[in-house]
Amino acid sequence: MTSAASHPLPKARRRAAGFTLIELMVGMVVGLLVTLVIANVLATAEGQKRSSTSGADAQVNGGLAIYALQRQLKMAGYGITMQGTALGCSLSARFNGAGVAGLPPTLAPVLITPGANGGPDTVRILASSKGGFAVPTKVVAPMYDPNDTASDKATRIAVASSLGVDSGDLMVMVYGADKDCQVFEVSTAPTTGQVERQNTGSWNANKFPDQAATDGVFLVNLGTLIDTSFSVTADYKLRQSQFSLATQTTTSQDLQSNIVTLRALYGKDKDGDDVVDAYDAVAPVSNADWLQVRAVRIAVLARSAQYEKEEVTSGLPQWDVGTAATVAGSAACGDSRCIALKADVSTDWKHYRYKVFDVLVPLRNQLWRSDFNRAATPPTP
Repeated sequence: MTSAASHPLPKARRRAAGFTLIELMVGMVVGLLVTLVIANVLATAEGQKRSSTSGADAQVNGGLAIYALQRQLKMAGYGITMQGTALGCSLSARFNGAGVAGLPPTLAPVLITPGANGGPDTVRILASSKGGFAVPTKVVAPMYDPNDTASDKATRIAVASSLGVDSGDLMVMVYGADKDCQVFEVSTAPTTGQVERQNTGSWNANKFPDQAATDGVFLVNLGTLIDTSFSVTADYKLRQSQFSLATQTTTSQDLQSNIVTLRALYGKDKDGDDVVDAYDAVAPVSNADWLQVRAVRIAVLARSAQYEKEEVTSGLPQWDVGTAATVAGSAACGDSRCIALKADVSTDWKHYRYKVFDVLVPLRNQLWRSDFNRAATPPTP
């Protein structure tokens, strides 16, 4: 009988016996190449996803930041600019006989403080806190006189109307355009035709307001005053600060992150035709200058949170301000004019993506003044 070991295995059985070393090495190389390609595709896709997500974050942060500013600016000047004569007066007050630290220097709807060396501006917005009526009222005879000792003219202020005035309200006595305006507190619930201030309480220093009233003097009701400021912190956050005149303290809240800069401009009607023809950050210095301010224009620069390995921004972001009006600090950019926004706040600033948000807010309480006079010739549409 012939032994099975003496016969060679069929070719099919030899091939099914396993892989050769070369075949294994080729398979490993192919597998490694496929793994490398998959890893590279996943890394690229993840990077693109992070860039897209951070870009969306910048859109959201910038949009919410500009909305917060716009919402407050719409109320700017409520109750305090109803009479044009009050605009720009130098505000002063005494608390326990001393000056008030943090008191706004000027009675105006918006105060812009330009940032140093092109840095972020600070926007301060003022309005009366009265939820009901906040209207100016005229001082009438017998006129207030802080030096009067023969009657009650030093403590009782006769007014044309005490509508909306409550005990504890902070009132401003406005003596006229480009004059001081002084704060006092209503001591008791007013009666028809009079407001009382006693030399008691923290806000009513002896003989303050210290000037006698004359014809044309009127009172502005602050309530407790809404005093809100917006700024950008060193770690790129939009900060909202509230100054309480009642307690003379400031509370701050960071609203949005990755906000690089804030720019603000007054919109001014310099030729009296009811059309804003100039934008700048120059603070008005007189009542006539404040009467020219009709709007505020704001730009917010937001950046993505994602640091890119490559430089993705080649130049400073541009704020397109158009050509309809003269804009201080703008330069030609194609067919329009632009302001370069300071994004180079760090050495790696080119590794981030940026988005500019802007809004133009008419100061409606400025335009709704009781003494507002429209231009003799309406502007051409």
